[in-house]
Amino acid sequence: MTNYREDYKKEVRFTRAELLKFRPIKLPKVFYDSTGGPFDTVPVDCWLVLQNQNGTTGQCPCSSRMGQFLKRIVNGETRSYESWYWMLYWSIRNCGFSSEAAVELGRLDLVFHDMMAKEKNLPLHRFLGADRDWTNVYASGCGTNLTERELEKEVASFIDEGYTTFKMKIAARFGTQTDKDVERVRIVRSLIGENAKLALDANQLWKAEEAVRFADKVKKYDIAWFEEPVHSYDMTELKKLAPISPIPLAMGESPRCYYPMESYVWAGVSQLQPIPSNLSSVEDWMRTKQLAYENNLELTSGGYSHLTASFIAAGREEDMVEYLIPVMRPFWEIMDVRPQEQGGRFYLPEEPGISMSPDIPGLERAGMISSKEYYSDR
Repeated sequence: MTNYREDYKKEVRFTRAELLKFRPIKLPKVFYDSTGGPFDTVPVDCWLVLQNQNGTTGQCPCSSRMGQFLKRIVNGETRSYESWYWMLYWSIRNCGFSSEAAVELGRLDLVFHDMMAKEKNLPLHRFLGADRDWTNVYASGCGTNLTERELEKEVASFIDEGYTTFKMKIAARFGTQTDKDVERVRIVRSLIGENAKLALDANQLWKAEEAVRFADKVKKYDIAWFEEPVHSYDMTELKKLAPISPIPLAMGESPRCYYPMESYVWAGVSQLQPIPSNLSSVEDWMRTKQLAYENNLELTSGGYSHLTASFIAAGREEDMVEYLIPVMRPFWEIMDVRPQEQGGRFYLPEEPGISMSPDIPGLERAGMISSKEYYSDR
């Protein structure tokens, strides 16, 4: 097994970068959850391709904010990957380590790890220590705006694709349609059968008393976990809820660094959900994974699902990738290199580096790239 932390200390000079800006990638149908929407495009703005002195390229989805970092690192200077990271880390201190600047720095760190994996001629998951080339995946969707007929059709499609764990959105219209929500949970449970797992996501809407009232109404449907029932930074309400909830609690999508994860464990959650492309470093994700294991907690992760799969594959077989199919499948469709979706699993590609790469020439021909920004050390 490789020691990716040792590679992090290697000296590197960044010679060139391209920041490709996508035109909006429209969703087939608008998506809503309890506190957000309408979401009508894939949540990605740009794609970064960064080159080092060896001609090795690293890449990752990002936003236009990435330009602020590229100006500072594509400058002819040589440092270790680690030194580059920490120089940038402290430069964003005043933005806060749960800011969008922290997210963007974490994505640049993904690019660094993509480069390092390629220079070892390894797929990223193998570079991070995986001993298998697949991950278990659960189907996520069931937007709160779907009619009952649309809900049934979507769940049926998930079942046909081989998924056996499902997550649905609840708390429609900011929790003002509780009876309808309970009925939707009943419908989904009836469709997937008693042996499948079903999870619920409230997108941080409630206080503890409201959340437990809803949990009491749906606990008879054998709910696997209750995701973000309260605000992601309200540890007081979370700690109040954990011992009285009849459903295990899951948290961890919203933080942008490791430290709130420790508070979730303290508050009594049963599952951690770090998203590698939303954290300020790869190391934050690895530390969160270890935290989950040390405390015998479940671990799942979503975001850019087909990229996240590289991280989940480097963990336990029971760890799972969340695949928000209505929102993220259109992103998968524009990729040239990508995991294959089959039978409730992702099978990761053998190519060195991260597990997804867009068909850039094809996107240019289709007019899906609106502009490019170039950075050079010359």
